[in-house]
Amino acid sequence: MKSHILKLKAFALVALITFSFIACSEDDEGEDKSFLETHGGSVWKLGEPEDGFSVYAQINSTVSNPFEIWIYNESGDCYIYESITDEGAPEVLENRENKVEIRIGDKTGDYGILTMTISGDVLRVELDSYEDGVLVDDEKFILQRTSDNVDSLELCAS
Repeated sequence: MKSHILKLKAFALVALITFSFIACSEDDEGEDKSFLETHGGSVWKLGEPEDGFSVYAQINSTVSNPFEIWIYNESGDCYIYESITDEGAPEVLENRENKVEIRIGDKTGDYGILTMTISGDVLRVELDSYEDGVLVDDEKFILQRTSDNVDSLELCAS
């Protein structure tokens, strides 16, 4: 009888420890990273300079400056640098692992909603432009992940 009780106690202890490990590992899996945390530092490209059009976009991990872009200027054979903060303080509306939605522009009725989603090595960008709170244009772009170093791009003189 005594050995039976010891076996039950040992079994209960093993079950409790096992359950604790399972619960802890499930908690870790439940913590989703945001889009900016997951993809911060990644660089994306659309077009080639020799075709007369090229854009680089770098996703940053900060909400205050979620991305930067470099646009190729064919006449100067250089890139124009732009930060999202040049258009005013961005407002991150949604920030999930593979999707971010950012409001760009002033607090009046003229603004843009930028939505970025990532699937593998493809970044889909949709820009909805609003004037007086009314949608006036929507554009879609597809960029490819690149290992190009944006810090080495030749910038146009200001």
